Amino acid sequence: MGKRGTDGFWLTLGLGFVGTVVGAQAQEVAPIEGVWRTVLASEVTIASCPEGFCGYLSKIVVPEGMLSGAEAEAAAAMLPEAFFDDRNKDPALRGRPMLGLQILQLRQGSKPTVYDGEVYNPEDGNTYSGYMEMLGPDLVRLNGCVLFNVVCRGEDWVRVLPEMIDPSAVAPGS
Repeated sequence: MGKRGTDGFWLTLGLGFVGTVVGAQAQEVAPIEGVWRTVLASEVTIASCPEGFCGYLSKIVVPEGMLSGAEAEAAAAMLPEAFFDDRNKDPALRGRPMLGLQILQLRQGSKPTVYDGEVYNPEDGNTYSGYMEMLGPDLVRLNGCVLFNVVCRGEDWVRVLPEMIDPSAVAPGS
């Protein structure tokens, strides 16, 4: 009687352990997921989505030098929620808020460190084919391409450490 009770205990403990390990594996995050700081200091949050991985503008920084003096002053006085997708080629989409805007749609590429997909550039309102490559655990290179991926332009983004993330930043898909 004592032995059977012990076997049940070990079986229950073993199944519980296996369930914990399987659950932990199912919840692993891909290396591309997280918050990334762009060259111009804006931030993009990349998270799992039905299409693979989606990137959303989670912090907007208006780059110096891109606007005239009056425009820069006006932009500096605006709240991030006041920026809209005004340069979109589709007039119906120009009213979308920039904060929380999906600008990346990626899927695992042929190499484990490469993610292929589409890149929306809100600076010119165009969508490009492109890819993101993991250069290290905290460094990626985003490439937007034209002419059947023959001509590509890229920039490096660095991971924002969790303690540096602004708690008021927009969650993906908001």
